[in-house]
Amino acid sequence: MSGNKLLESLKIKECDRFPSRVSGHCNWESIKLIKSHLTPTQLELFKVTCFGHFLDVSDMVLSGQFCHHILLRECHVKNSDDNAFSLWYHVGNGLIRFSPVEFYLVSGLAFAEYSESTSELFKRKNSRLRRTNFQGSTVKVKMIVDWFRNLGPNNKICDDDIVKLALILFLEMTLVGKDNRTSVLYWALELVDDLEAFNKFLWGSFIYARTFNSLSTCLHGRDDKFKNKFTDDKLEENVDGPVRRKGERYNVYRFLTAFQVMCVN
Repeated sequence: MSGNKLLESLKIKECDRFPSRVSGHCNWESIKLIKSHLTPTQLELFKVTCFGHFLDVSDMVLSGQFCHHILLRECHVKNSDDNAFSLWYHVGNGLIRFSPVEFYLVSGLAFAEYSESTSELFKRKNSRLRRTNFQGSTVKVKMIVDWFRNLGPNNKICDDDIVKLALILFLEMTLVGKDNRTSVLYWALELVDDLEAFNKFLWGSFIYARTFNSLSTCLHGRDDKFKNKFTDDKLEENVDGPVRRKGERYNVYRFLTAFQVMCVN
């Protein structure tokens, strides 16, 4: 693709790029909580699960500003067989792609097409862990976090249940990347009671689809909103000319770390 055609394909024109404060909800505090509150035996049990390899991740810093500057460079790309499931960005003199392939290479999570039974799985809400640990009430992500923070060394909870809730903690805080005030995935809270089924679930397909949706929609209309918000009479003057006072603010949910790592590498 030539330089001019590439610039013509940008979803947001260069002249319309805007500053922003981005809140990414992919929170790696979950790994710190797991490492500090699980016993050596429980950590070994966690390591052999589908999320166990994430324990090897050292401190991960998420840069909202970096991600914002990449997101501003999203392009329309024609004649790509996987275009419906990929995002393309103009970086430097070329294009970088974010697709299931890159997501798998970064995350190591399983990909395949869902079976017909998966839609029924998403309807499940009857969780034993919810009843025994949260009195059957609405379970917010923050409640799982607090449950671990209050987990003392002399607790009477069995190792399996602690590991299962640790999996939910990591799923909700890091992979699904939610606001702590939202409810957990009740079907996942039920599924984790069967660790074999939980480990076989297509988490790569599930998380990528939601990350793709978040990345592809988070900037919709924000360039126009920014231009409308800051008309000429709302600009400050300085020695270098007019300066806009504030940028846009927006949230990016789901597994934003995979996107950042892909862009850096």
